[in-house]
Amino acid sequence: MNSKLSYAIAAILGGSSAGIAYAAPATETESSSDAIQEITVTAQRRTENMQDVPITIQALTAETLTQLNVVTFDDFVRYLPNVTAASSGPGQGSIYMRGLSTTLPGTQGSGGIGSFPNVAVYLDDQSGALPGRNLDVYAADLERIEVLEGPQGTLFGSGAESGVLRYITNKPKLDVTEGNVSAAYEYTSHGDPSSNVQAMINLPLIPDTLAVRAVIYNDSRGGYINNVPGTFVRQSTDTGIHYAGYVNNTPGPATPENSANNNALVANGINTVSYQGFRLSALYKFNEDWNALLTQSYQNMHSQGVFYETSYASGTPAVPLPDLSVQNYVPTYDYDKFENTALTVNGKIGMHRQSASIQSSI
Repeated sequence: MNSKLSYAIAAILGGSSAGIAYAAPATETESSSDAIQEITVTAQRRTENMQDVPITIQALTAETLTQLNVVTFDDFVRYLPNVTAASSGPGQGSIYMRGLSTTLPGTQGSGGIGSFPNVAVYLDDQSGALPGRNLDVYAADLERIEVLEGPQGTLFGSGAESGVLRYITNKPKLDVTEGNVSAAYEYTSHGDPSSNVQAMINLPLIPDTLAVRAVIYNDSRGGYINNVPGTFVRQSTDTGIHYAGYVNNTPGPATPENSANNNALVANGINTVSYQGFRLSALYKFNEDWNALLTQSYQNMHSQGVFYETSYASGTPAVPLPDLSVQNYVPTYDYDKFENTALTVNGKIGMHRQSASIQSSI
């Protein structure tokens, strides 16, 4: 990595008290200004100071997400030590924690027949883990992102043998009227520009009893991978393989009858991505001990093209391709949509607070 970039990242993470926080006890020699800020988490299904949780946990607060300008999994995973991903595009691939994951083949059927992942993904209290994929939640109006490393099956069920990634959303506030709108236009190096806009509003409807909160977002990201012209001719060793557009099974010279070309798919910046979605939640307070939260979420993610480059063209002899280029002969895309409805009731029975959740997702 470029040394200047290394220093810049270190300055960002070390220069702000709202940076990535770790659950580590303060030493006796630390001054108050050096102490880690108090961050509240729900890693054990109850509200606690992160430093009181006896497990390895990382938390990206809302302020940190804003400072780092990250809104998708591929954006923020680079800032999480011990967390990596083997991915072929947004929402596709496996999450690794401490080097552990369930590796899956890149097949269309992996979502139905593949092995279940062992890193769980949660949107609040709803599991979103899927074979061969991850729920790429757009980080709009989040309270924090929690990363719990190590086996978490006791509290988060199957698929959490290596750890848990949790998206914690902001909840409605009963006594605050607030809102914000943000927009950005960005330049993509060697590619097309990007733009995004998101808006949030929080409205108390009945003082100290009922409030609603809504967030909506639209993010369009320009591509930077080019699909360059190419012609593919079958070889005598390719028996039994039929490439897209190939109409003659007899190997031979490059003629229209026995070769495939990608003329219809040649374009620059083919790997575009868009996120559109909203979240609407309502909080009703029955009394000081009981409340109910109803949340409806929707997200539609579209990606086109591929998110890698190839060094050489198809066929023999191998011809080098320009940087950030591929020769694709078939359309490639990913349409990923999810809807989630959750009703969570929190209450106190005796000396203990209880929570029950009813959720439905598509």
